[in-house]
Order: sequence, then structure tokens, then C-alpha cells
Amino acid sequence: MLALVLAFSTVTIAQNKEMKREKLSSEEKVAKQLEKMTTDLSLTNEQQEKLKPILESQMKKREKKREEMKEARASQEKKNREERQKMKQEMEENHTEFKKSLSKVLTPEQMESWEKNQNERKEMAKEHIRERKRNKN
Repeated sequence: MLALVLAFSTVTIAQNKEMKREKLSSEEKVAKQLEKMTTDLSLTNEQQEKLKPILESQMKKREKKREEMKEARASQEKKNREERQKMKQEMEENHTEFKKSLSKVLTPEQMESWEKNQNERKEMAKEHIRERKRNKN
């Protein structure tokens, strides 16, 4: 009986993980991100219309970079320290540009709230990475 319960719970957990990782198209990701921002920041319709192209542009840049990294990984290409620093700098510049675009659309209060949410997400991601490292050892 116990074995049956354990087997069933394992299958259920695996299914839940698969459901979380559903593949969304770029348009769906942007729509989901815009919906979340609308809820979190109480965006007006005008702000939503202005943000959509900004989010779409950001998504294209992110996907292009992800594809480049995937190709490099597939070819077993290791980046040297200088290349990694250059990549990091490009990411930071891209993020700064994105924040400037957002600040032109959002109110100062909304921008502050967005930055707070981003910092919380960043901390959660760091914790998740630490947890994975602990579980790996």
C-alpha cells in the first residue's frame, strides 16, 4: 500500500513539473508578462499599448542571445574570461536600456514597484540556484 502511494505521488510530482514547463510562443510570453505587469503595477490601457512593443523587442533580444548560447554549448565552445565579461556588459547595457524605456512609460511609483519586484525575483532565483547546488552535492 505504501509503495503504491509513493509511486502515485512521484508520478503526480513529475506531471506537475511538466505542466510548469509548458512551451510558450514569444507572443504568449509577452502577453503573459504584460498581463502580470498590468496586475502588479495597475497599468492603464495606454501604458499597456506603449509597453507591448518594448516587451516584444526585449523578448527578441533575449531569444537571440539564448540561441547564440545554445549554439555555443552545442559546439562545446567555451568562452574565455574576456568574452564572458563582454557578454555580461552587453546584458547590463541591454537591461539599462530596457529600464530607460520602461521609465518613459511608467509613473515613478510604478517604476519603484517594478524594481522592487525585480529585486525580489532576483533574490528568489539566487536562492533557487543555491538550493540546486546544495541538492547536487
